[in-house]
Amino acid sequence: MSESSEIFSKKQLITIGVIFLVVVVVGLILIFVGYNDAFYSTSPTMRSIFKYITYLGEPIVFIVIVAIFFIAYDKKFAKNLALSLMFSTYVNEFVKNIFMDPRPATNIVDSTPVETSYGFPSNHTQSAVAFWGYFAYNFRKRLYIPIILGVVIFLVSISRLIVGVHDLQDVIGGFAIGVVVVMLFIYLEPHGTKLFNALKLPLKLVIVIVVSLALFLVGIFLFPTSGTDLALVRVAFSDAGGFAQVGGVLFGFGIAYVLEGEYVKYDPSKLDWKWRIINLVIGLVIVFVIYFGLEAIKGVFDSVFYRFARYAIIGFILGFILPLIFVKIHKV
Repeated sequence: MSESSEIFSKKQLITIGVIFLVVVVVGLILIFVGYNDAFYSTSPTMRSIFKYITYLGEPIVFIVIVAIFFIAYDKKFAKNLALSLMFSTYVNEFVKNIFMDPRPATNIVDSTPVETSYGFPSNHTQSAVAFWGYFAYNFRKRLYIPIILGVVIFLVSISRLIVGVHDLQDVIGGFAIGVVVVMLFIYLEPHGTKLFNALKLPLKLVIVIVVSLALFLVGIFLFPTSGTDLALVRVAFSDAGGFAQVGGVLFGFGIAYVLEGEYVKYDPSKLDWKWRIINLVIGLVIVFVIYFGLEAIKGVFDSVFYRFARYAIIGFILGFILPLIFVKIHKV
């Protein structure tokens, strides 16, 4: 829930602009003078530390954070966090497949690539900016929160350099595109939400279904090997890449969010903190069981369509099934 109806003050816009320019200009200078691949750490201890930090840009972390806020804080804020991330992920996947940029040599370990998607732009960096950046925007009146989340974004970004799966141009590109994406989302989301909320239920569902399937199908048929392009063997329509993630989440969570708002109307703000915590524990247990259960059998299918279905199921359970369970519990 945004702490102010004002989007950004002049001072905040100037601050964002200065940070953006400093990061991009310094990054370009370092690339120009030959430091594009200079940040990989040969220290196993350092790489191990930053491998954990890089998880702050992983899907499971984002799912957990969205679930926490959806269940215990504010559904709209959680929905917008997810949408900002999905918008960024789709743009990132598209740009990767256009530039087809190889990753640095340090991405190869024992003759096998660590990451199998193209390098530019870094998805972890871009996702961190889009997700944690939108988070920071909503709590910008509490200055310490944007500062902390700025540090998180920085650490996730440099972690990709230190563990050797990206070079500096990938990270700078991910940061720059991430800032543009999250700023566009912040300015456009209120207008889009207003227009969408004015529609009738059937039309809302049609839009969600058509848009999610269109984004999914366009992505996978334009770039069928997306996510495996740097693998030893490129595989078309395998369980990889961001197109299925985005399409699946928008399909499952989108339908769930529309139906939940019409028929369930779970409102965590009306609960005391004891029940919010109880709901959160129940919800996270269910999300973890479903997520890791579906992940465990993905090797059986190894299909982009299963990837779509997996994220759609998780999204629908989080957005509709869990609120329905909580409402039923509190009515007993």
